[in-house]
Amino acid sequence: MSLYLTQPISIPLDKANDHEYLTDKLYRLLRVRRQSLLSYSLHRRSIDARNKSDIRFVCSYVVDCQTVPQNAESYAEPQDIIQNARNLNTSARCIVVGAGPAGLFSALYLAKCGFDVIVIERGSNIGQRKQAVDEFLSGGRFNEQTNIQFGLGGAGTFSDGKLTSNLGSTSLGRTVFNQFVNCGAPDEILFNAMPHIGTDKLQLVVENLCRQIESYGGKFLFDCCVSDLIISGDTVTGVVAERQGQSLKLYADYVILACGHSARDTFSMLYNIGAEMQFKPFAVGLRIEHPREFINTAQYGKLFASHRDLGSAVYKLTHKCADGHGCYSFCMCPGGVVVAANSQPDTVVVNGMSNFSRDGANSNSALVVTVNADDLQAYGYGRDVFSGVRFQQDLENKAYALGGGNYVAPCQNAQDFVNNRISTQFITVPGYPRGVKSCNLRDLLPNNLADNLAEALTSFNRKIQGFCDTGVLTAVETRTSSPVRIVRGGGFQSNIKRLYPVGEGAGYAGGIVSSAVDGLKVAVSIAENI
Repeated sequence: MSLYLTQPISIPLDKANDHEYLTDKLYRLLRVRRQSLLSYSLHRRSIDARNKSDIRFVCSYVVDCQTVPQNAESYAEPQDIIQNARNLNTSARCIVVGAGPAGLFSALYLAKCGFDVIVIERGSNIGQRKQAVDEFLSGGRFNEQTNIQFGLGGAGTFSDGKLTSNLGSTSLGRTVFNQFVNCGAPDEILFNAMPHIGTDKLQLVVENLCRQIESYGGKFLFDCCVSDLIISGDTVTGVVAERQGQSLKLYADYVILACGHSARDTFSMLYNIGAEMQFKPFAVGLRIEHPREFINTAQYGKLFASHRDLGSAVYKLTHKCADGHGCYSFCMCPGGVVVAANSQPDTVVVNGMSNFSRDGANSNSALVVTVNADDLQAYGYGRDVFSGVRFQQDLENKAYALGGGNYVAPCQNAQDFVNNRISTQFITVPGYPRGVKSCNLRDLLPNNLADNLAEALTSFNRKIQGFCDTGVLTAVETRTSSPVRIVRGGGFQSNIKRLYPVGEGAGYAGGIVSSAVDGLKVAVSIAENI
């Protein structure tokens, strides 16, 4: 078998599944005889919407060809490292703290290699977690341990499930995608340029990942929060965890710390026991909503706005502000909703969430501004490892107060935000489920950040006509990434030996795929040392 990857080619939307058309297109591109082209499969598909009267797919294919083709290069399928993992017949125990993507994939690999793996998760399993989240979003009580940030699957489970990453063509990235498909994700994530799973399907996927880890002998402790590490000399030997009012001491040869970006108590614990940590720049801002039909029309034009093969439209916007700050859209959720994503009581945090179909009335995205150590010092939050954490907490407390309590979120039309005036009525119906209150969001943010967002909105309104005029803003978006980095050195270890900080919470990833890949990378390193 001789495999080749073709150059990208333009395909009309109505020909994407036309075998005769594609075969003819490929053999002409490759300049080979028909009988030489044994088979082909879709490798990558993106959308070219530059010409609104003729939107097309841009596709590349993996072809099996008997003769060397033109306009193609040799191709080898990336290795699936979990599928090829071998049992090392080891008695070594590894405790994994956190059941987000980094924790789950490190646990899966090590369990298949024969390690005695225990995954400790402060939140609940997926069924109980969904129940707690649904109760809170419907106006009920807030659960500090099980919510949109904490529980099986991590923060990404209640999001859009975007898998956008530049890691898909690597062995580690392909392993993650294959595993998601094996656990119930749609096959199309393997070839779409902007793949997503959706909250509704992600819940099944993470549950199946959990079951697979258990099938290799791994164990889970849910509703169990790590409160301390057991240290002998300069090496971690276990953890102290609290569960159902009891304190547990669990010992291990290795501890993987995949705590997520919202585990502020864990950050404090690590600092107190001497783990090396640093401040990490991050971004804060607001979430903007538009009618889904508006974004579809803006991106696809009237002719293709409702085309069944295109799905809900996405956008990605960036702006370099006059003072040097970067402002950008982040975590765009087509046909989704704005959700209450706080992890502490009496705070308001917003995020976006959408199901696989992305067919909700509104589309939303974060609009955020980068902040660095100089910014936080100027705002009065100091210049130490926890400056960002204090800034986040202060914004979240202020947003709660501005909304009037009961997790009501402050809200404002985008154009009114630019013009520094309170909205009398919302131009787009806000989707935040706990209710919104009209406020001037400039009262929430430092002056320069508010000005940066206003400047960016004006710029974005030129790029997508009506973007500012029809948008509504909800505050506050603070959990874009971890505000700290847990430093690691040789072999991915902390300065505390055999402690492995991984994923987004440790400051080494930024999303579902990169977190999962980081967890795999560390797990492979541990296994190679056996």
